[in-house]
Amino acid sequence: MNKVLLVGRIANDVRVFSTPSGITYARTSIAVARRTNSTEPVTDFIPVVAWRATADYLGKVLSKGSLVSIEGWFTTGTFRSQNGETVRTYEVTIENLQSLETRQQREAREINSQNRANSYSNQTSNQSKFTGATHQQANNFASNSLNERDTQYTEQNQNIPVNNKFVIDDFDGVEDNLD
Repeated sequence: MNKVLLVGRIANDVRVFSTPSGITYARTSIAVARRTNSTEPVTDFIPVVAWRATADYLGKVLSKGSLVSIEGWFTTGTFRSQNGETVRTYEVTIENLQSLETRQQREAREINSQNRANSYSNQTSNQSKFTGATHQQANNFASNSLNERDTQYTEQNQNIPVNNKFVIDDFDGVEDNLD
């Protein structure tokens, strides 16, 4: 049996895409604490993919830092990179997704995150232009690698199950509208 249950926080921005046939999917990573014998905490960053309505919910309602529960299955795949190398992929395909924060908790966390980002931005605004250019080049490389992987992935995985279920419950007593 291939069953995965994760509880953790969304570790990076949710990226939403569509296949050539119009099926929506979303990718992100989940930061999950792992128990070890060490006194130091260990965090695993697990890549996840959601399809159809679950992808819409993930992209429209949740964001980096959201506390979530994910139920799904572990998947592997391969694709050829632009330079001809075979690349193996590993991720969890989401079957059920549940927010473990209320809407108010999520909004407060996002406001705090924005305030910290603005404070950091003010402290670092006097850095050299060279550093910014270096970061931009690194971001372009990462973005190109992701786009290449997603193109290959969607070409190989056109037969996605239609019965992808999800749960929308952010414990605030209000049903969330995805439109």
